Amino acid sequence: MYTLYIDTHDKELVFVLFRDNEVLAQKRRVSEKHSKYAISLLDEILKDNKITIDDVGEIIVVNGPGSFTGVRIGCVIAKVISYTKKIPVKAISYLQAEALSYEGEVIVGIADKNGVYGGKFDREHKLLGDYFYLSKEEYKNYKEKIIIEGKIDLNKVYLYMKDKDSINPHVLKPIYVKRLEVENG
Repeated sequence: MYTLYIDTHDKELVFVLFRDNEVLAQKRRVSEKHSKYAISLLDEILKDNKITIDDVGEIIVVNGPGSFTGVRIGCVIAKVISYTKKIPVKAISYLQAEALSYEGEVIVGIADKNGVYGGKFDREHKLLGDYFYLSKEEYKNYKEKIIIEGKIDLNKVYLYMKDKDSINPHVLKPIYVKRLEVENG
């Protein structure tokens, strides 16, 4: 069975195919225009591996946090494929995916020009409380260490998500970095 991993939360579009619990192939493209390149990159990874979307048994999508357009593109692609092809979909935040690379309790974050969007994860990599947003000033005075945009281990993400339940594609929700800024005025 193939698993398709989709991550459009940042400037880099990432599509990964897993087979037999291992990364089979990856396609990446740095772009400011996810809407222009996402479908063609998906098509490339499928064609290069001589499969069709019907060969995919499940989808893992990074649902943010990220820019409004970037995160929506990945989520919409996952939702449409899941719904139309009846392929199970699972969602993970980039922050949780990143937390999987660390042992023990960890705080990870994504910086933007105004501050840091972050989350604290326990030893089992579950979010403690809610995601938070710190302004630059708040971040500068924050007492705990926040790992800012480290790298994720795709194999750890796959293994972590392997036993998770799929979700109804209609309830798949993007997490936007800017949303907290808007909500907090």
